[in-house]
Amino acid sequence: MVLLFSLLLLATSTAANARSYNTPQRSKVLRRAVLYDAAIKATAARYSVDPRLLWTIAYLESGFQPEAVSRKGARGLMQFIPSTGRKYGLVTIAQLHDPLRSIDAATRFVRDLSRQFDGRIDLVLAGYNAGERAVINANNEVPRYRETRAYVARGLSIFRRICQGAPLDPILTRRAGVAKKPIERRQAVPSKAQPSRSIYFSP
Repeated sequence: MVLLFSLLLLATSTAANARSYNTPQRSKVLRRAVLYDAAIKATAARYSVDPRLLWTIAYLESGFQPEAVSRKGARGLMQFIPSTGRKYGLVTIAQLHDPLRSIDAATRFVRDLSRQFDGRIDLVLAGYNAGERAVINANNEVPRYRETRAYVARGLSIFRRICQGAPLDPILTRRAGVAKKPIERRQAVPSKAQPSRSIYFSP
């Protein structure tokens, strides 16, 4: 997969720019991204989805944090709300926070959005953020929601930066200081209770 290290240093022109990661946060995001890179690649290949788009969504949604919980109740690495999660097999809180299940569900969701919107990246991102019905109701255009428009603009910027890069897996590994080893299922958030802390993201 083509990953551009400098995207973690990006400064977007959207409203989300004010909440961009500082240097220590970028380092943490990078370490987490390396952990899930292999799972994203493998799952993307299984469902014929562009892994760069999945990487972009994971970055936008949670900064690769499987314990993340949004103010609107979206959970996990790929930030599924329970109703959408159930459509893709994420029934329990534990499943919503399981990173491998979340990646698998998100990949199938992105595949379905891509089919519905003829592969248009902007509409896939809009559908992921606001729901496919909102895109349909907007006559197959990006809905006029401020959050969704900012999300799509930032996502397109990140996706383009990744596409313009070169394979940087060795650089990611060296700079993050971790081994290129995919995360194992046993590292998922325990199922008995909600995560101990909530991490809020508002792309």
